[in-house]
Amino acid sequence: MNKPFTLLTIFISLQLPAIAQQATAFKDKNSSLFLYALPPNQAVEIEIQKPLEKAVQANSCGLIIVKSDDTFSVESQTIMPNFNFNIRELPKTCTELVGYPQIFKTPTGAIAIGGKTPNAAYTISYPNHKVKKQLTTNACGFVQIRNFSASFINLPTVTGGRADFAFSALSIKEPLLCFKSVLYFPLNFNPRDAIANAVGFVPRVAPPPTTTITSQTAQPIAAKSGNYLIVSSIPPGTYAVSNAANPTQNKSYTVTSRGCLVSDVSDWLRLRTHLGTPSAFLISRQGLTFPVVWSALQQVPTVPTCN
Repeated sequence: MNKPFTLLTIFISLQLPAIAQQATAFKDKNSSLFLYALPPNQAVEIEIQKPLEKAVQANSCGLIIVKSDDTFSVESQTIMPNFNFNIRELPKTCTELVGYPQIFKTPTGAIAIGGKTPNAAYTISYPNHKVKKQLTTNACGFVQIRNFSASFINLPTVTGGRADFAFSALSIKEPLLCFKSVLYFPLNFNPRDAIANAVGFVPRVAPPPTTTITSQTAQPIAAKSGNYLIVSSIPPGTYAVSNAANPTQNKSYTVTSRGCLVSDVSDWLRLRTHLGTPSAFLISRQGLTFPVVWSALQQVPTVPTCN
């Protein structure tokens, strides 16, 4: 390497703040991922989440057969395998498809989508595909993955737990160097600046004063994960989540001191898909009502525990 390096003789972990929702991770300008400040020659597991596309061919009856536990889409039609589809045997002849639903589940758990062109090729898209990788740190206690790409990565944190991190949010630093089992850092490398913050975690210089969330002070935050609507920063109480297009579709939730609620809106989203219209929801409680437009929500990788 043609850049000057300096040997750091103080054990790196002593220089890092022990924050549960942070990890010693960064990326370089060539999209290499670095996980460092780990014991040498240690196994490390990471989980990578990113979109994935696969080619599939319809059979002679125009059926696409997909074996997956993850939500996927084909021709802009989103399929959730955990939905309660009718279970049917695959027909032995195409004429037996008469009376079958367009989408059904086989006894083995595969999803069958009908109405396609026989023997034609299609693309299956997995927006949140996850895969685990087992890695081993080098003699200097770091891992480098070149040409890395991901939407989110699940990593070990500095306190021994795990959390999700957005790859796009990682800080960009010059690469590390391991030479003859000696760790070298680029000049001016500051370990405190090469720390990744978990999704949804905002580091604070000092803890804020305790404030009770009320209808007047609440600033609700809405997000989505798959088909779950997540609303946080709301005061305790009973809330109604309703379909803005059809308020008779509503669900009630009790919000505890955690100040959040999670609503599975799968049925309403399927209705939205069939009608071709955007979904909007109303979250209401006495003194607090606000609309949520589904398409405008940020996608987050995990669903919090609110009860």
